[in-house]
Amino acid sequence: MHGKRDPLIGDRCLSVLTDEKQDICDLLGYIHDFYREALDRLPLGAIPSLAPRLLKAGMPIGFLDPVSNIIANTIAYTPSPTPGSDKEEEEDEAPSSEWILSKIITDTNDIFVFELPLSRHKSMTLARLSLDGLVSFLTSHYRYLVSREAMSYLLLARADLLTAVRLIERDRNKRCNSFSITSPTAKVALECAAVSARHPEPDVLVKASLTMASRLADVTAVLAGQGPLSPATIRSIAKLLRRGPPIMDDLTNLSPDHLCGKKKSKKRKRSEQTAETIEGSRAQKKLGPQLTFRFTLALKLLLLGKIHGHYLQALAKLPRDGLRKLHHCSLLRGGYCYGPKDPVSNIILNTIWYGSMFPTPQKFQLQFKVDMICTDMLARIECCSLYGLVTFLRTRLPSISEHDAIWFLFRSDADVHKAIREAMKHDHSVSGSYQDAYRQAAVVSWHDNPDALVKFATSSLNMESAQLLTILQGTLTNGRVECLTMALPHQYPPTKSEEQAQQVTQATSNSHVLSKNQKRFISEFQKKFRRDQNFFVRKVKAALRHYSQQKGVHYKLHIICGVNPSVPGGSSAALFKKRFRFEYFHINFLATAKGPNSAVAAPELFFAQCSNSVEERRKRPSWCSPVLDSRIDNVRCFSCEFNGAKIVHPYDELYWGRYKDFNIIAQGKHGTPNDLLISSCHYHSDMMATMTEDFIYFDPNTDSEFAKMNPISNVARELKGFKGRIF
Repeated sequence: MHGKRDPLIGDRCLSVLTDEKQDICDLLGYIHDFYREALDRLPLGAIPSLAPRLLKAGMPIGFLDPVSNIIANTIAYTPSPTPGSDKEEEEDEAPSSEWILSKIITDTNDIFVFELPLSRHKSMTLARLSLDGLVSFLTSHYRYLVSREAMSYLLLARADLLTAVRLIERDRNKRCNSFSITSPTAKVALECAAVSARHPEPDVLVKASLTMASRLADVTAVLAGQGPLSPATIRSIAKLLRRGPPIMDDLTNLSPDHLCGKKKSKKRKRSEQTAETIEGSRAQKKLGPQLTFRFTLALKLLLLGKIHGHYLQALAKLPRDGLRKLHHCSLLRGGYCYGPKDPVSNIILNTIWYGSMFPTPQKFQLQFKVDMICTDMLARIECCSLYGLVTFLRTRLPSISEHDAIWFLFRSDADVHKAIREAMKHDHSVSGSYQDAYRQAAVVSWHDNPDALVKFATSSLNMESAQLLTILQGTLTNGRVECLTMALPHQYPPTKSEEQAQQVTQATSNSHVLSKNQKRFISEFQKKFRRDQNFFVRKVKAALRHYSQQKGVHYKLHIICGVNPSVPGGSSAALFKKRFRFEYFHINFLATAKGPNSAVAAPELFFAQCSNSVEERRKRPSWCSPVLDSRIDNVRCFSCEFNGAKIVHPYDELYWGRYKDFNIIAQGKHGTPNDLLISSCHYHSDMMATMTEDFIYFDPNTDSEFAKMNPISNVARELKGFKGRIF
């Protein structure tokens, strides 16, 4: 597990980029056209007060087509009356459409127009502010989406927000109807958009957007046609907006396809035709995968998220007793997701095979029950799998680029064999052998014995495929694991590397590998691991017990599979004032429910937000909730993303890190803007490195080089670096 550091995947982040200034000019051109059409429809002569309301709040941001959004946001905003403004609005003289448009059209000779995001102290036109708002919505709603890529999607969508959302959803392989206007994430993104666009009352825009989208049938009837709206129609829309959105629990999920499926404006039709052309061209193999996904870094992080989901599924399948004994260690060392089967099956088979081939000496095995997977080490084996997958694919398909390899793996859910078949449809030719591909992948992913892994991956199991499939379905029992262990081919003629491993084993039998300080450090570090584990297990069990009482179902902890101990109770922007004190931790764990007939169901994935205090506090209640999807990119959490923690958060729950930080980023007042947040996430997520936590599972047979690299001159000083939680 300890090898030479290769260049990071994603170092060459950008592929094909267009001119940023030209992109902004093109987007502003679309937005200017929206305002021209909106001005043609609004009865400014009959209702003069619409003009100042338009110039203040009439933004093309929302879940309708851009022109309808401008009209709705204009009508929804009612500024507070000023002294002496008692005249009826109809009696005021309305400014001309040309004058209003002159206040909206952006002068592209101003160099500050091309800042993204805009400087907060600069005065900008409504059109330019609206562009910032559109970009802010996308970057606030979707993880790993940098501003330049958000602009690329808006260009393809002709500045239509919902069409851009539709493109992103399709590019990211989101399941049907996964985007919902009723989700907390969408509402946070909408408020961030309003704040970024400097709307005078962001709550008004949020309420108007939700109201109009949730009452689509009424809106379509009122806004039908392309001609000017009558004052009576304006009053009908105002009355509709005052009603507000219906209770969210009564709404079905409104997806981009649902909202776009209603009567469209000419602009929406053109932008959707663009989206359909993109999808159709891809289907005909005329366009490559770089059309919209231009940033390798975003793709890499999304793919790591998919791989993490596979590991969560594998942990749910492995038996609890097995995880507590040796399987957790074998998984962290050799449980790669590449191999001859699907990713989850590969993790299980590689884990069981590694444990039988490279057992840790009894003297170095943990002498206590392990209820928790070390978060950083899990992230590293996921990273090793990623590097192995990319290397395997590029070895089999020499013509493929790094970016395209990640793209095909992403579209194939990290299944390398599906990715190869998909790449062949795009005219990539296969060459080389599977043996060579497996060997290159094993070397890059730091396997302890690449030759042995190649033999295992390319050999046949002593079991029929149908029998293997039956065993791998559902949760594995200890008996099934034993059956798999017996079927795995692990008796090979010794190779040169195996002979070297035997020599290392003999050399380490006399305990010459470790110094006195290292032995003491391992002992103390394992004790700390146990203390920290006990703390988290106690917190999780308390939260799970409370949840079980609420639901009337008894749940039992299966395994803790991820924790971020650095979650502040508020915005991360104010951490320095609190001397970087973190009141909470976010954690994922698997738990099984015991049915009424004593049947035990498959483990479910849970999220918990718990107090970091040793003592329970009423002001910091701990709670947990099941997570229905193992995707980490469905919702946002600033603290977990900043620390690169792959914690799966619940879709409909409120937790620290979901709102405040993103709102402050939208205001331009956060020390960590969106693009820097993504960079930090990548820095912490790419774990291809040795780490001190390796001492927890130290094995002299495989870690002799690691011991040489980490001499441990001062045990106390090393332990002091972990004065908080290890995880």
